[in-house]
Amino acid sequence: MQKKVGNLFATAYLLLIFGIYPLYMRQGYVDIGEAKFQFFICCSLAGAGILFLSGMIYGLQKVHWRWKQKESCLIRWDRLSVTDLFVMMFGTVVFLSYVLSDYRQEALWGTEGWNMGAVLWLALCLLYFLISRLWDGKELICHVIMAVSAIVYFLCILDRFSFYLIPIEIRDPAFISTLGNINWVCGYFSVIAPVGICTFLFSGEKIDKETNGRGTGRRIISGIYTVTAFMAGFCQGGDSIFLFYGALFYILLWIAIKKRSRIRNYFLLVSLWGFSAQAIRIMRILLPGRYNYDTDNLCAFMTDSNMTLVVSLIFLLCYLFSSRNKKEEKEDLTDVQKVHLFHKIMVFALGGGILIWLGLAVWNTQKRIPLLEGKSLFLLNESWGNGRGAALKAGFSMFKEMPVLNKLIGVGPDCFSSYAYSLPEIAMDIRDSFGSSRLTNAHNELLTSMVNTGMAGTFLYLGIFVSFIIRMVKRGESRELGCTAAVCAFCYLLHNMISFAQVLNLPFVFLIMAMGEKNASG
Repeated sequence: MQKKVGNLFATAYLLLIFGIYPLYMRQGYVDIGEAKFQFFICCSLAGAGILFLSGMIYGLQKVHWRWKQKESCLIRWDRLSVTDLFVMMFGTVVFLSYVLSDYRQEALWGTEGWNMGAVLWLALCLLYFLISRLWDGKELICHVIMAVSAIVYFLCILDRFSFYLIPIEIRDPAFISTLGNINWVCGYFSVIAPVGICTFLFSGEKIDKETNGRGTGRRIISGIYTVTAFMAGFCQGGDSIFLFYGALFYILLWIAIKKRSRIRNYFLLVSLWGFSAQAIRIMRILLPGRYNYDTDNLCAFMTDSNMTLVVSLIFLLCYLFSSRNKKEEKEDLTDVQKVHLFHKIMVFALGGGILIWLGLAVWNTQKRIPLLEGKSLFLLNESWGNGRGAALKAGFSMFKEMPVLNKLIGVGPDCFSSYAYSLPEIAMDIRDSFGSSRLTNAHNELLTSMVNTGMAGTFLYLGIFVSFIIRMVKRGESRELGCTAAVCAFCYLLHNMISFAQVLNLPFVFLIMAMGEKNASG
């Protein structure tokens, strides 16, 4: 009975966060970050308290039952996953970093406007355990995630073309939908969009064919969702979305290669990606003058280019060719050696691509390649990545100046800014690069973590994601939600190599990993 109560509260909390939180606004875009944080932290602290009490009562009941059965009442450490242990140790380091910080007041709640302090981190660690133990793993939450995020993406597309369904007095093209700044949009997108996209990838498998035809409806709905999400990504304006696209298609290919139905869906998925870019192109032609954002970016280039049209047609032909004799073929690609070989090729291709980029970047930085003139991605200096190079340089300089203890556990959660401006030379360089804008992170989450929670915190934080992704992908054949959660975590991690944790991506990825953990163990 108590377990059912815990599940009821866990489901209600997840519905609140995934269903209401993304749409919540207060006074339009005025202090939207603070408004979002206040909504999340109030709901989460209250929810965590209720769930913790429910979990304690349920746990005491189990201990009493074991005692009556004369079984051991001690904690079964073998039932904790590797990811669980990483979360526990990371939470411990966050707490130590806060306690020993010279900026304890800042470390508690975080820098104003960002709110990535100890309270948020510890609440997420606690919620990870509560949700993964008390939630029942039903698909309702995934359906809500898709429905609400589809509304968010639809509003994003309309806002970008100057159709405003929500009346807001203060308008700024950099703020769209109900999420705020385009960087926040990309962050939300990188975590949430894979839920519906993975649903499309997994549709059409045998498990769907045994559910009275529901697989067809699932495929159509997830296909519409996928196109809407891709269109929103192409029109929002932030270049970092393409790192998400790269991460998404890479891990989905890794997962899809074992099943023929998934390979076919993968071909169709890439085709829909190219089609979505062309759909934005058509909208810009049919609605001249309504597109309200700068067109000197990668989003505009890809939507105006015939390259995405060619990609769409090529992968559509691949899909049609692979679908010709699907009734006569086996579902699984059972040759494990071939699958492993393909995975090795993917790893070498990724490594080779990184080395080629690095070589071109070094060459262009030193001698300037005419074809790469003005391309900040190929300049290894302060201009790299539209100014991200200056933030990265500041982050490395700060870590170099930190005492040994701070190198180990950091200067405090979300204390990057406080520490940066306490160092005169580094503060001067930051002001030269960013003017009056306050630098609160290194635009690389791992480097930001190195400053905030030190080497120990960064290692454990990375361990949470790596251990979770590896475990869930290995179990992807039978645990669809766990595999989906792994894709969300992978895309979040890769996207944040040039971005940052904030209140519209970090909470979601922790909760989705908790849901995936439940799915893997349930």
